[in-house]
Amino acid sequence: MLSRHPTPQRARGFTLIELMITISIVGILAAVAGPNLSKYMRRAKTSEAIINLKQLFDGSVNYYYRSSSMTSRTGAIIPAQFPGVGQVFGAAPGRNACCGQPADKCVPADAPGSPYPNAWSNAPWPELGFAVTQNHYYWYEYETTGTGSEAAFTARAQGDLNCNLSFSAFERVGGVNPQTGEVIGGGAVFSVQPLE
Repeated sequence: MLSRHPTPQRARGFTLIELMITISIVGILAAVAGPNLSKYMRRAKTSEAIINLKQLFDGSVNYYYRSSSMTSRTGAIIPAQFPGVGQVFGAAPGRNACCGQPADKCVPADAPGSPYPNAWSNAPWPELGFAVTQNHYYWYEYETTGTGSEAAFTARAQGDLNCNLSFSAFERVGGVNPQTGEVIGGGAVFSVQPLE
């Protein structure tokens, strides 16, 4: 009897057509995912503005309630207010200050060699308990009007995420309910061109 030896099978690789199909699929996925990935990365950067505007809102509320017990040097009661009545503060650390810095992010004001070392030490930032202590994308503005039940404020964050001179803006406003004397404000953040 003849012994049958199994014939060795050749190792099978990918055919040219299989490789071309795989490359085509990867190319299509990259074409679809690329712009969306960029958009999601910019959207993630906007969380900085939203978080910091919440901190500014909370600082404003605290200041208003503290100011209701303040008096002048002569002992006259000062009407409750938000810091810097009738003024517009900003832009801190500076308008479009982040572009051109490493990774197009502003270095913290207290970092060695910061171009804006006193950005958060001037009014109204200390009164609001606000300072940005990490690298950041946005600059901040704050404006107030009125006192007592007429008091109102607007906290604003602006940025140029692409450094193309197209700016995004986020705002949070607050005021006083005249019936209750309670500070109220929009629970949401108003935005214009959030992703530029």
